[in-house]
Order: sequence, then structure tokens, then C-alpha cells
Amino acid sequence: MQRIERHYELSTVPSAGIEQLHAALAAFWPEAAVATEAQIRFSTALAEVVANILQHAVRVNDAPIQLRLRCTPYRIEARLVDRGRAWHLPATTFSLPADDEESGRGLAIASTILDTLQYRRFRDLNCWRLVLALKPN
Repeated sequence: MQRIERHYELSTVPSAGIEQLHAALAAFWPEAAVATEAQIRFSTALAEVVANILQHAVRVNDAPIQLRLRCTPYRIEARLVDRGRAWHLPATTFSLPADDEESGRGLAIASTILDTLQYRRFRDLNCWRLVLALKPN
């Protein structure tokens, strides 16, 4: 497999953004030709991060979320950039909330699934990097 890289824009309207994410992944996976398990794991983690961006960072009128998907023989990577509100990293790691909490699990789930989940604020941009290492054949 060679390196595959695709760029997408996701709407800041939550239902449209999620629909566009699913369409982007449906177009990307046949080209990437990675194992189904890796596709499911990565898609789940990416959907959790995008859902958090749509719910907590951006507003409907904001510029679209920029998504870059890349696959190499060694890893699958996503980079997300949005102009929404800044997010403050937890002091330690992404952790699950108490059992009686109804939300707050998305980033902890993504962090558990992925090999790398990074966030940084650069000027007025939120920048996310998600990486899942691929097992050699």
C-alpha cells in the first residue's frame, strides 16, 4: 500500500457534519485497504472527536471543519482543524466520567482506541491529531 491522503470539509451543522464524516470515511476506506477492525476502531474514535467538536467548539455559522485523512502502511492518521472555542486539556489524561454522568465519555473512548490523540490550540485554531498504528502483515 502506498500513502493515501484526502482532504474534506465538514459542516458545523451537527447532523450535516456527521453525515459528511460518514461519507468521507466511506470513500476513504476502499482506497486505504486496511483491515476491517482498524477501520471500525479508527472510525469510532474519529466520530467521537468530531461529535465533541460539533457539540462543544463550533457554532452553526462557523467556517467548516477541515479534515485530512492519511493512510500509510504503518498508520492511519486524521487531522482536524476548526475555528471554534478553545478546549482546555485535562491535567492528566482523558478519563471516563462517573457512572451516573450522561456525557463526557467520547474523548476517553477515542484515547483508549487510538495510539495518539493530541490537541493543541494554535492562534485561533483548534488542531486535533488522531493516529492508529497498523500491524504489519
